[in-house]
Amino acid sequence: MSEKKNIIYIMVDQQRFDMLGAYGNKIVNTPHIDALRRDGILFTNAFTPTAICGPARTSVFTGRVPTSHGVIRNAEENVFGRAKADPLPDIPVLTGYLQGYEKIYLGKWHIAESKLPKDYGFSGHNFAHYGFPGSGYYKNLVFNQGPGKENEYRDWMERKGFAVPEVSDPFFGNNPNLQVQELRAKLNCPVEATIPYYLADEAIQHTAGAVSSGSPFFLWLNFWGPHSPCMVPEPYYSMYDPLKIPEDPAFNEHFQNKPVHQKHVSQMWGLYNLPWMEWQKIIARYYGYITLIDEQIGRYLDYLKEQNLYDSSLIVFTADHGDAMGSNRLIEKGEFMYDTSYKIPMIIKPADSFRKGETCDEFVYLHDLFPTAVKTAGEVPPQLDQAKSLAPLLNGETASTGRTYVYAQFTAHFTDFHQRMIRTRDHKFIFNSPAEGELYDLKKDPHEMHNLIDDPAYRAVKKNLTTLLLQEMKQLNDPALRWFSRIRDVY
Repeated sequence: MSEKKNIIYIMVDQQRFDMLGAYGNKIVNTPHIDALRRDGILFTNAFTPTAICGPARTSVFTGRVPTSHGVIRNAEENVFGRAKADPLPDIPVLTGYLQGYEKIYLGKWHIAESKLPKDYGFSGHNFAHYGFPGSGYYKNLVFNQGPGKENEYRDWMERKGFAVPEVSDPFFGNNPNLQVQELRAKLNCPVEATIPYYLADEAIQHTAGAVSSGSPFFLWLNFWGPHSPCMVPEPYYSMYDPLKIPEDPAFNEHFQNKPVHQKHVSQMWGLYNLPWMEWQKIIARYYGYITLIDEQIGRYLDYLKEQNLYDSSLIVFTADHGDAMGSNRLIEKGEFMYDTSYKIPMIIKPADSFRKGETCDEFVYLHDLFPTAVKTAGEVPPQLDQAKSLAPLLNGETASTGRTYVYAQFTAHFTDFHQRMIRTRDHKFIFNSPAEGELYDLKKDPHEMHNLIDDPAYRAVKKNLTTLLLQEMKQLNDPALRWFSRIRDVY
C-alpha cells in the first residue's frame, strides 16, 4: 500500500451549523458526527464563499470564489439566454492534482452543467445537475429536480428488490404560485431503501474496490440532505416533538430597515405569515433528516474502522452552505447573507493525528479544502488568491491562518442580486448592489436583527469594512467592483 494518505470528504447539503450536536444543539441527535469531532478538530469559524449549491461546490473543486471560477449560479434547465454553469476552461481542478489516487465521486454533483464526474476522471456516480434521485421516481413527489434518464439509485433499488417509496403528508407554503417543492413530507419506505442509506452502501462498496486495487483513494461523498424537502421515513419522521423546538431567536423578523427583497423571498416561499408552530413541524423533519444522515455516515465510518482505514485517513465533514430554517422567517438560502446560511460546519480528522477533540476558531473557507487535499496528496497546489491549505493547522505547524475577516459573494438564485460581504469577528458589512446595505454588530446583535447601516455611531466601522471590501474586490477583479467603487462613500 502506498504511503499516501486516503482522503475522504463527506459533504452534506444545506446544513445549518448550529443544528448539530457537535455545535451545541441539545435536541438533534448526531452521535456519529459528534464522535468524529471527538477524534478531530471542530472549526467554529468556517464559511462558504457563497450560499448556493453549485457555485460553492465548484469552489471546493477549484479553490476559487465563484466569480473567479465562472460558476455564479446553479445549473437550471431551459433558462433563455443564460450561459451554462460551467467552470472557466483551463483553470485547475482538484482531480488534476491527485496523481496515483483512485478518485471516487458519489451522490450529488451540481458542479459543471455540461460535464459529469466521469469527465474529470472520477469513478462512482454521474448524477447530472442537482440530480435528486427521488424526483420522477417516488410516488406522489411534486419536487422535480431529478437526475434525468440515468438514475443509479433507482437501479440499486430494483437490484435490492425494494418497492417504489411513496410520499405522503406533504406541506407547502401558502403562495399558490409556488407549489413545486414540499417543505416537509413523510417518506413511506424502510430506512434501508432511503437515499442516504444507498449512499453509505455505495461508499462502502467503492472503498472496498479501491483498497483491493492497492491504490490510495480520494472519496467525495455527497448527500442530498438535509436540503428540503425534509422528507424522511419513520422513525425519523416522528423522532422529534415539534412542540419541544424553541422559537428561533431571529424568527420575529419584520424586515424593517432591511432590503425589501428579503421579505419578498419569504413571501415567495409562502412563509412570511407562517406561525412558529408550523415552522416547528418543518424543523422537526429537518432534524429527522439530519439524524438519518448521521446514522449513515456512522455506518460508513464504522466500516473504515473495521478495515483499519479510519485512523490513517484524512476525513472531513462539512456542508456546501447553511439553511435559514426559520431564522428571519426564511428557509434554505437566497439573496441574504446571514450567518445561518454562510457559516458552515467543518470537522476535520487528520490522518494519524494525536489532535483529538480540539477546537479551532480561526477563519477558514470551504474552498480551503482544495489545497488541503492537494497538500495531503503530497503535491503542490496552484497559486490561489484566497484559498489556503489547512495542512499547517492540522499538523500543528501553525495556529493561525492569518485571516482577520472573511469575504463572500452572491450573484443570483431566484433572480439576479449581486451581494458582497466582509465579516470580521465583531461586525458584518453587506453590499447589496440593487438595494440598501447592511451592517451588523455581531457582539451586541449575534442574530443580525438590527441593521446599523445608517447609524452615525458606526460610521468608522462602516468605513473600515468598505475599505476591506474594496481591497478584496480589486484583488479578485470582481465584476461588481465598478459600481461599488463609485457608490461606496455614499452608500
